[in-house]
Amino acid sequence: MAAHRQIFWNALPGVPKPLYLALEALLWLKWSGLFGWPALFRILRRQGVVTRDRHGISIARQFSRLVRLSIGACMPPGDVYRFGLIEHPARLWNFVSDRHVAAFHRWQNGRQPAASQLTPRLGDKAEATDILLSSGIPMAPILATVAKTDDFDFLDALRAHRRLFCKSRSGNRGLGAFECWQDGQTIEGRMFEGDALPDQQSVTAAWDALMQRDHALIQPALQNHPQLAPLVPDGRAVTVRCITRQNGQDIAILCASLEVPTERSPTDKHEIYVILPIDTGSGLARPLPGKMFLNEQARQKQRDVLAELGEQRPLPDWQALIDYSRLAHRQFPGFWAIAWDWVLTPSGPILLEGNNGFGGSLPQVLTGGFLAEL
Repeated sequence: MAAHRQIFWNALPGVPKPLYLALEALLWLKWSGLFGWPALFRILRRQGVVTRDRHGISIARQFSRLVRLSIGACMPPGDVYRFGLIEHPARLWNFVSDRHVAAFHRWQNGRQPAASQLTPRLGDKAEATDILLSSGIPMAPILATVAKTDDFDFLDALRAHRRLFCKSRSGNRGLGAFECWQDGQTIEGRMFEGDALPDQQSVTAAWDALMQRDHALIQPALQNHPQLAPLVPDGRAVTVRCITRQNGQDIAILCASLEVPTERSPTDKHEIYVILPIDTGSGLARPLPGKMFLNEQARQKQRDVLAELGEQRPLPDWQALIDYSRLAHRQFPGFWAIAWDWVLTPSGPILLEGNNGFGGSLPQVLTGGFLAEL
């Protein structure tokens, strides 16, 4: 409870406490009086019968617990089910809701004196690449760093390297990033979110939009390891997210997951991924826990990926990826945890980047909550 209070006060740093309390009170009144109830009934219709049949908890008891946990304690109703709180409501305070994950990271990192100085260095993808390369970690090479004012011919770079990945120097979540390639005289691409760039005009427009955000980084698109390549016939990168955490003087592994892009249907608004937890000791991919909300189509895609990988076949170069992730975190010792995004290539694991503000849903499902150890 003390930790949650401190996280609460970190949600809007710099805002006077009376104003912050007034804003929070207004948000809670809107949630408890209007918006929370429709969300509660939607999730109850979706998960109530399944949970009753699986765990023997009546619909009425689920409703009562949702009111207490979601309307009263402001835990989003989807997270109440996702985190197993319908079955174990006393574990509520082990978890941090998505709304307060950023504040949680600030609170955790604020207890490390070096974090404030290291945050800009990790956030600057070019500088972080230099730091990590100098420590012996295999990084995705940067072919060019382009400022808004630079006279740079993007298409010349594409003709020279045939397939490129372009992203913001300081952005996260892939905002504005895209991949592009040249096949003969045809130039095409794909946004990070999955939208097609069918011709040279749309690829050039994506480049111009990226340049409006920030300085741009140009990297060669990476090739998947032969063990993973059949999962994505069109060559999109299969990534591994390995989250390391500070554990006293040591660096431990918090959790890891495999992220496989799937074929996008016309009705999909964004890129769809099959995300599988990885046993960090063995490197074996596992199915998502049953409490994660997946329809039957998504479950089938998960089964297909697991069958392709092989039940007892660890991911290639797994121990090297773990060792490199620990080494990478040692270069940024001020952060409580960092999510490292890797591509497993024919020549070994290649690190794309590290992020200290990662989302909390899947890591908390896999670990029992960010605050469980308290």
